[in-house]
Amino acid sequence: MGIKTNKIALACALLETCFLAWGPVANAQTTPSELVDLSLEDLLNIDVTSKDKDAKKNKWDIGYSYVQGSFGGYQIGTENVSFDDVLFSPGEIRTNNNFPVVPTYISQHIQTVYVSYSFGKDMAVNLFVPHISQSTEHISSVPGFSDFTLKSSGFGDIGVNLAKLVSVSERSSIKGNVGVRIPTGSINETGDTPRNGSGTDERLPFTMQTGSGTLDLTGSVTYAKNTNAFTYGTTLRTTVRTGMNENGYRLGNSVGASIFGHFNKHYAFQPGVQVYYRHIGRIEGEDASLKVPMAFPYPASITNPLNYGGDKLGLTGMIKSCTDASCKISFNAEYGGALYQNLNGIQPKKRNIFSIGAALKF
Repeated sequence: MGIKTNKIALACALLETCFLAWGPVANAQTTPSELVDLSLEDLLNIDVTSKDKDAKKNKWDIGYSYVQGSFGGYQIGTENVSFDDVLFSPGEIRTNNNFPVVPTYISQHIQTVYVSYSFGKDMAVNLFVPHISQSTEHISSVPGFSDFTLKSSGFGDIGVNLAKLVSVSERSSIKGNVGVRIPTGSINETGDTPRNGSGTDERLPFTMQTGSGTLDLTGSVTYAKNTNAFTYGTTLRTTVRTGMNENGYRLGNSVGASIFGHFNKHYAFQPGVQVYYRHIGRIEGEDASLKVPMAFPYPASITNPLNYGGDKLGLTGMIKSCTDASCKISFNAEYGGALYQNLNGIQPKKRNIFSIGAALKF
């Protein structure tokens, strides 16, 4: 067991296929594209711990997932700061850590439908179509914009994955996923921001775009073991962005790992828990349209590409329920939050994340 686990870990390191398990988790100031990646992986791994050998005979899977993430309050690194610290007001000294526009609350909603077709032995191809809606509440020292809300919505980046499930023993398995995210989501969403005054539409910040604008590569490896009453395991994951998008930037690469366990004694009630770690890199390049021609060109923290990414440790509670022992119809729900966050620059921090989902095999 120890030798096999070491080999798996080495292979993951070489391939950079480090992936989070089961639940969708979000880092602070998470872009919708990053949250979509995690919700897709939640769907991909929904049956990785199934004890039903007959489930492999099902050719088709369809699934649905709803993920809601909320972000508010600010941190610089690991230090909490108040809205008053972040908001620049006339008469104060302007720095890189205070801004005339301050997002106070960010809410992101991801709905994803997927279809999976199994072919060969324990192999499947998966297609994911996400839809994103989001809103950001602001306070501001700009005249006419003392408080305002911006919204955007639309389809996100479509995902295509190839999954392979390998039985290590009668009670344990390894599932690998490799895939791409096709840049079908928008990176040109606009809204009435303070940058050019009231009544004008400007491009919205990274947190409000529904796509990444780049072809993104994803990979994951999940090891799961079943006992008579429990299932436990670990997942490693990564997302790698390729090239630069048409607006001159690319989102940060991500890497993560998690340990999970859940009760499986009865198909109708399977509670569990997950501890996860995730690292997201800074955004490379910048969208010049988000800047203003001043000594401090970023009107809000979310317009500065350096104020993205960081490290986070978190905890998620989960529950899964099947309608019968074959688990051909299943439901799941999760709720989680961060235990520790070390963020790049000054960022809105994660508050909580909630998800529900359902899957049908036939």
